[in-house]
Amino acid sequence: MRILKFFALFALMLQGCQPVDVSPSTFTPAAPTVTPEMPPPTASSRQASTPTARLAWFSKPPNDSLGLLAENFDLVILTHKDERARDELRLFGKKEPVLAYLTLIELRDPGSCTDVPYGNQVANRPGDFCRISTEHPDWFLLDPFGQRISDNGVYLMDPGHPGYRAFWLERARQLIEEYGWDGIFIDNVDASLERLLTQYRTMPAAYNQSEYQQAIEGFLAYAYAGYFRPSRRPLIANIVGLAEQTVWFRYLQYLDGALLEDFAVDWHDGYRAPARWEEQLALIEQTTSLGKSIILVAQGTRDDLSRQTFAFASYLLIANDQTYFRYTDADHYDEIWLYMNYSVSLGEPLGARYRQDNLWRRDFSNGTVLVDPFRHNAIITERSKE
Repeated sequence: MRILKFFALFALMLQGCQPVDVSPSTFTPAAPTVTPEMPPPTASSRQASTPTARLAWFSKPPNDSLGLLAENFDLVILTHKDERARDELRLFGKKEPVLAYLTLIELRDPGSCTDVPYGNQVANRPGDFCRISTEHPDWFLLDPFGQRISDNGVYLMDPGHPGYRAFWLERARQLIEEYGWDGIFIDNVDASLERLLTQYRTMPAAYNQSEYQQAIEGFLAYAYAGYFRPSRRPLIANIVGLAEQTVWFRYLQYLDGALLEDFAVDWHDGYRAPARWEEQLALIEQTTSLGKSIILVAQGTRDDLSRQTFAFASYLLIANDQTYFRYTDADHYDEIWLYMNYSVSLGEPLGARYRQDNLWRRDFSNGTVLVDPFRHNAIITERSKE
């Protein structure tokens, strides 16, 4: 990595305002009048009313407050060796499942056979990497020159190898049954060879792209049928390097949900083209129509309120009980960012999103959401409570 992540009318929205009639020609909000800073640690940004937002957290405990995490986030993903933090969340009253984060095919060399490895991988016990390296060299993914594919001490394993699959599933099962996790979140589930080409700068010797996708799909099918489906434990994955939507849905057959780590906006400071933005929303709607959950992560800087509002309003256009949201930055995943618009209580959706001129709109029993994907503006209106 890597579960459910302001404008001039922002302050009015929180006080309660009448519905705003917005046309494309006038949809240009002014500078924000409120600050994005999170509330004091003793207060919840969502305690005043029943919120519309369902927020997701991953994958290490926050550097500020577990109490805020328990109070504000609905879906939580942590890592093995964070069991104490997980149990504290439960003491704070966290009732929703807490998932354990695992990489799918990455193993990190801890440096020696006695060093304690990270808990975010299946080789999480001292000596694991040494034993696998010595006794199971065939588990490693090799490049065309017969060398193990690695980057900065992280090695890729062969997703099609039955021995590695069995080892991974046994360690995942142990996390649930022996360490008390409710399910598993898998990071870096490749939907193409993109990550190998960009991060590891090589191709695997054993697979072309189609064969690699089949190997990943087979791994997921093995794990889902072998443990997760019969045990009714949730399995959610971050599907990365998506080039074809058909691969997304092939993988989704063997998952209970997925994560999109570049929702609504791009990874830097730009925005998606309107057609790509609408394509992504349609993908999400199709995903939840299959009964699958989805975690939507929008990347941006903490104080960019207009970007946060655009991303959050985009989420509200398609939000339901299976969708989770987080606005954050990949370099700050350990920080709790709470925004006042998370407190908005729009009520029940009155239907699906629909087009209104160049905007997309969704009506709720207690408010309205309007999003302009061309100018990257949005307004969230909560009606007055009298």
